[in-house]
Amino acid sequence: MSWRSAYRGILADRTLGPGLDAERLAHWSVKLAGLQPRDVVLLIDGEGFIAVWDRPGDAHGAYIDNLHIHPERRGDGLGRRLLGTAMRRLAAQDERRAHLHVFEANRRALAFYQRLGGEVIGRQEIEIDGHPAPELLVAWTDTAALATACGVP
Repeated sequence: MSWRSAYRGILADRTLGPGLDAERLAHWSVKLAGLQPRDVVLLIDGEGFIAVWDRPGDAHGAYIDNLHIHPERRGDGLGRRLLGTAMRRLAAQDERRAHLHVFEANRRALAFYQRLGGEVIGRQEIEIDGHPAPELLVAWTDTAALATACGVP
């Protein structure tokens, strides 16, 4: 549901169609089966989740793969709390940097990340199902400061 509402108008309708749920289930089954000890995955059943992969040697630090919030919960602080909690855990592991990709057309998400100190440091042209979906690379250099900005002590 989160993908459909967040990416309507950004991704092609066929991408968000009936096969999306099965595709996402298959995707996450593989991703979660490969969890490493430094990864952070937080789930609030039916409300939201965040997945962060912390692999040594990543040029921009930990990769925030997904932060999705149920459409009815957007704007109530749940995303901020999930992001802050994940960043606090990374900081405790001495991971100082984090980054993510956000669709350039996803202005709401981009504004959210920028309010929390994220800096756009790159852009790439990608296609999903033959539909252009340019992405921006957003990065932070201090996960502890990001956690604090999210209100997580």
